[in-house]
Amino acid sequence: MKTSEKKSGENKDSDNNQNNNATDKEKPKSEKTENIIAIAVFAVLIIIGIGIFTGWFGLADKNAKDAERIRVPIDNDPFTGGSEASVVIVGFSDYECPFCSKAEQTIMNILKKYPDEIVYVFKNYPLTKIHPNSYNAALAAECAKEQDKFWEYHEYLFAHNTELNEDMFKESALTFGLDSEKFNECFDSQRYKIGVDKDIQTAGVVGVTGTPTFFINGIKLVGAQPEEEFISLIEDELKKS
Repeated sequence: MKTSEKKSGENKDSDNNQNNNATDKEKPKSEKTENIIAIAVFAVLIIIGIGIFTGWFGLADKNAKDAERIRVPIDNDPFTGGSEASVVIVGFSDYECPFCSKAEQTIMNILKKYPDEIVYVFKNYPLTKIHPNSYNAALAAECAKEQDKFWEYHEYLFAHNTELNEDMFKESALTFGLDSEKFNECFDSQRYKIGVDKDIQTAGVVGVTGTPTFFINGIKLVGAQPEEEFISLIEDELKKS
């Protein structure tokens, strides 16, 4: 019995020694695995940090712009620019808005720099609660369009947007040699009310809430931004064409 117990004890000691040896062997492997995982996590964090700092090397910004493109319906809207332009700028504006007047001048300057590459489409978005003459100004400009004098009349309204009233609209028609009888009849009957109202509805559909708001190949740009902001987007779009 004693011999058997001794052997049993030796076996037990042997098992314990083997377990301890196995544990000792596993420890370096476990620590090595943990170190590899820690290094990998650290590397991923560094890459994420660099990506955030650089905008994912420009890819995130590009993808965001593409994802945010909005298709703006264009009807019988006045437009100017190159007949084969690859960049379309759609502007929602208000003739009595001072920021719109400033932005319109920026657009005209850009059109001179890119006469063939850009086409500019104008849409009305009169904010009548704060600009009581803006709606009638839009109607008047549409009546000028009927006699092929839209852009001349349009620029004049913006240049004199603190003087807008019914008398001014009709007198300005004479300034540009329009048939006053036809113009007055068009204006007084609100012939283009449906068109102006449709512009306002379209603005709501594409998310316009203030003026001026522009869409450059569908990319939204809000406010009287510096010319450089427009040019940056335009150049990006031209590179893709």
